[in-house]
Amino acid sequence: MNEPKDSSGGWDGYRTFCVECKEPESLTVTSFYLTAKDGHPLASYKPGQFLGFKLDVPGYEKPVLRTYTISDSSDDASLYRLSIKREPPPADQSDAPPGVSSNYFHDHVEAGSELQVRAPSGDFFLHEDDEVDGDGGKSGPVVLLSGGVGLTPMVSMLNHIVANGAKRPVWFIHGVRNGDEHAFGAHVRGLAETYANVHAHIAYLEPGPGDVEGRDYDSAGVIPMELLQSLVPGKDGDFYLCGPPPFMKVLFNGLLDWGVAESRIYYEFFGPAMVFKEGADDKADRKSTSTASTIPGSEAAVDGPMVTFKRSGVTVNWDPEIETILELAEANGVTPDFSCRSGVCHTCMCALIEGKIEYVNDDAFLPEEEGQILICSSKPKTDITVDV
Repeated sequence: MNEPKDSSGGWDGYRTFCVECKEPESLTVTSFYLTAKDGHPLASYKPGQFLGFKLDVPGYEKPVLRTYTISDSSDDASLYRLSIKREPPPADQSDAPPGVSSNYFHDHVEAGSELQVRAPSGDFFLHEDDEVDGDGGKSGPVVLLSGGVGLTPMVSMLNHIVANGAKRPVWFIHGVRNGDEHAFGAHVRGLAETYANVHAHIAYLEPGPGDVEGRDYDSAGVIPMELLQSLVPGKDGDFYLCGPPPFMKVLFNGLLDWGVAESRIYYEFFGPAMVFKEGADDKADRKSTSTASTIPGSEAAVDGPMVTFKRSGVTVNWDPEIETILELAEANGVTPDFSCRSGVCHTCMCALIEGKIEYVNDDAFLPEEEGQILICSSKPKTDITVDV
């Protein structure tokens, strides 16, 4: 067991947490409330950040490493809440297995279960450090755009703004298939009815027979830019996107076309990373948890170290404008496993067969196993070969 390392509640490595209770939020989403087994303080976090987990899933020889967003305000220092969607097999691959970790949580994790947890982390969070109002909080409007279970960081952000009495205008705009899959609907509606600065709009892609327009949802179908422009009075706020990549790609480009500054669009992927900007190289990737900024394509620097992805049979020169080995892989058609992209979950961990690397992320949790590296947080110092 790892003891907290300081009075703020932070800790190194994994720490044992207990599930205090388990509550359904919809037919597909369940919340898990976690408290520290040692009783010591919890680490604070910025709304939108996540926890890392090491799960002992039945049938798997090695622990399964995953990250899940904390779905509640950071103002309750006694517990963390996760809200996890049970992931079925991919729609186009019915014979593929369902989501390993999400189904483990739903089927095996109960009140009283113990979990191994890393401290809060992540680069996608509510920004409050500039344009402050008289109360010391950021004053500009914030637009929270989510699809499906991508609402979890948005609920955390919304709860934080309300809990701190901030007066900045908030638009919570969410798309989901129908009422059966809609989590936190009554909660968000209640906040919008109680606080004059909070506005909510819910779109159901395929309303069910029991779904009532005006009570459960506000519009049917997708969320087009025309609807977004009619809801939000201006383009000078901060825009946060989280959801399926196609959902975010449409809105990202729509916001740019509308004139929203790219530096004011923040996003996080719940699924594979992808190119957002229209006309960009389809093999290029973009940072998954940051302000939008272009990641270079696959043009290699002729004098950089050689990087060999052994299992994929790909050898390329390192491009110094690319930040990590993972990004280099994706820019050249190699698709390693990854999740958090910040050195927390260890999903991208692989063997360094030869050569030397250096880490570019000081906050990464380095592998304990000798010869293993995190390609999401490192770059080559010499020619390298990795088992990818």
